[in-house]
Amino acid sequence: MNRKIIKALVALVDFALLNVALLLVLTFRYGFDGLGSQWLRHFPVFGLIGLLWLLDFYIADIYNITQKLDYRRFLVCMAINVGLAIAIFYLLSGIPIAPKTNLGLITALYVVFFLAWRILLERFMNQYGIRRPVVFIGLDTYSLKLAEKLAGNPRLGYAIDGFVIGAAARTPETLPAWLGAGPIKLMNTMEELSVFLEERSIHSLVVSEEWYHEVHQQLYRFFPTGVRMFQLSTFWELVEETIPVHAADELWFLQNLSRGPYSVYHKLKRFFDLLTSVLFLPLILLFCMLTFLLVRATSKGPAIYRQTRVGLGNRNFTIYKFRSMRLDAETNGAVWASEKDPRLTPVGEFIRRYRLDELPQIFNVLKGDMSIIGPRPERPEFVDKLAHDIPHYNLRHLVKPGLTGWAQVKYRYGASVEDSEVKLMYDLFYVKNVSSMLDLKIALKTILTVISKGGR
Repeated sequence: MNRKIIKALVALVDFALLNVALLLVLTFRYGFDGLGSQWLRHFPVFGLIGLLWLLDFYIADIYNITQKLDYRRFLVCMAINVGLAIAIFYLLSGIPIAPKTNLGLITALYVVFFLAWRILLERFMNQYGIRRPVVFIGLDTYSLKLAEKLAGNPRLGYAIDGFVIGAAARTPETLPAWLGAGPIKLMNTMEELSVFLEERSIHSLVVSEEWYHEVHQQLYRFFPTGVRMFQLSTFWELVEETIPVHAADELWFLQNLSRGPYSVYHKLKRFFDLLTSVLFLPLILLFCMLTFLLVRATSKGPAIYRQTRVGLGNRNFTIYKFRSMRLDAETNGAVWASEKDPRLTPVGEFIRRYRLDELPQIFNVLKGDMSIIGPRPERPEFVDKLAHDIPHYNLRHLVKPGLTGWAQVKYRYGASVEDSEVKLMYDLFYVKNVSSMLDLKIALKTILTVISKGGR
C-alpha cells in the first residue's frame, strides 16, 4: 500500500479518536439526554481544532510512519495544540461554548487514546508492514548505503529482493557481509535480471547513475512487466528527502535545478518575508534589547558583531549577530563553530541554543539579502574550501539564504566538511522542491526544534 494512503488512514483514525474523546466527555458531563444538542454545539468547533491538530502533527513528522513515534515531540505538539485551541476559543468571538473543563478532559483522554493506538500501530508495522520488492542495478557507495537502510528498516516499506552487481564486484572487499550472506538474489548480467523478473513480481528497479548509461537501452524490455524504474538519485530523494551529491550526474542537476528566478512563488515568498518581519518586528526588537543587555552585562566587548556571508548568486553580504563567544575566539583565523563549542560564553551558549544570536538578521530579511526560510549562509572562507571539496556546493546559492532551513530541522549541528556535505544534500533537496508548503513545514519544525531541543 502506498505510504501516502497509509498516512491518510492514520490521520483519519487520529481524527476519529478526537471525536470519540469528545463524545465520551459530553456523555460524562451532560448525560445521554442532552448529548445530541451538545454534540451539535461542540462538533463544529472541535472539528476545526482537530483539523488544525492534524496539520500540526503533519508538520512535526508525527505521520512519518518510517520511524518510531517521538513521544517528546508528540507532547510538544500537544502543548502547542492546546495553546492553539485556547487561542481559538478566547480570541475569536461568536463561539457558542466556553469549554475550559471540556478542553482539558478531551485533551487528556485524546492523549491516552492516541498513545495506545500508536503503540498498537507500531507493533503491527514492525510485524506485518507491507514491503514492496526492489532490485538494485549497480553497486556503489550510495546504492549499498540505501539498500542497507531499506533492508534494516521494514517501516520504509521496501524489501531488497535482488542486486545486479556484475561478476567483478563479487569480492570480499566490495561485497558487504549483509548482502552476500542474505536471501538477496545476486546477479551478474541484465539477462539474469530478465529471467528473475519473469519468476518474481518486482515493484521497482533502482539504477545507479554509473550503470544507467550502459544499461538504459536494455531497460525498455522490462516495460511489459509493469515494474517501476528509478535512477538512484531519484529513489534516494524519495526515501531520504535529500539529494545525493555524488550519485546524481550533471544531467540530473541541469534538468532539476535550472529554473527562472522570477516565478510567482518567489514573489509571494518575498511578500510573506516582509509581512512576517513587519508583524513580528516589535517583539523581535524587544528580545533584541533584552539579549543586548544580557550580553553586555555578562562579558566584556561589543554585544553585536558583523560577518561576511555568501548569499544568492554567490554574492557576499554582511550579517549582524549577537556575540556568543569570547573576544579571542578567532585569534588564529576562522574556525567552525561546534555544538558544544568551548569558546562560547555561558550566556552565549543560551542565546545560541534558542537562536537569539540570529535575531539581528531580521534586518537582512527586510533588506532582501536573506529570506526567513532558506539554506543557512556560510562565510566566504568556508565556502571556498567546501566548493573545492564537495561537488555542486555552490548550487545551494541558487536561492536566497535563510534564517532557518531544511538542513537545520533535519540534521544535527555540523562542524566539518563531512557534515557540510550532508547538509548540502538537504539544501539541494530544498532548492529542487521549493514551495510554500515546504516553507511552512520548515517554519513550524523550527519552532518545535527550538522548543524541544534548542538551536542547531
